[in-house]
Amino acid sequence: MNALSRFLASPSRVAIVMGSACTGLVVASFYVQHVLGVEPCPLCIIQRFTYLILAIVFLGAALVPSHSALQRGLFGLAAVLTLVGLGVAGYQTYLQLFPPAMTASCSASLSYMLETLSITDVLARLLDAKGDCSDTSFKILGLTLAQASVLIFTAFVLTLGAMFVRRRVAD
Repeated sequence: MNALSRFLASPSRVAIVMGSACTGLVVASFYVQHVLGVEPCPLCIIQRFTYLILAIVFLGAALVPSHSALQRGLFGLAAVLTLVGLGVAGYQTYLQLFPPAMTASCSASLSYMLETLSITDVLARLLDAKGDCSDTSFKILGLTLAQASVLIFTAFVLTLGAMFVRRRVAD
């Protein structure tokens, strides 16, 4: 059994690693915002909340009995959240591929602010995010934060998928 198979065989270990990664990403997003001064856009805030919720879900998956129905359910929820995050990061990456003059702002829509506001003014206009979703000025390892997020969510999807496939084969 290789190292990857051994790692995937322990769902609690996978949950701890992925939950720690999500926690680190949330902390890093606050560092980028508050120390480096890069304002998040509404799509960045959605991704931040997705990582935060994923951290909580993975922590829950790490604490419940391994291979239990509850743990499988939590991993299923994590898979759905990861796909949502991937979609948001993918959409932001798409916005960044076009010159700012050609892109509409990412701010207004969210289905026209959930059909013209409330839900506490659509969470105070997604927590008053002032950044531009199409801005590509801040990069890490040559990638925009949205592109890095696409890679991270893709890695999560592949890891969760491998766990589900491995579990099915083992049953």
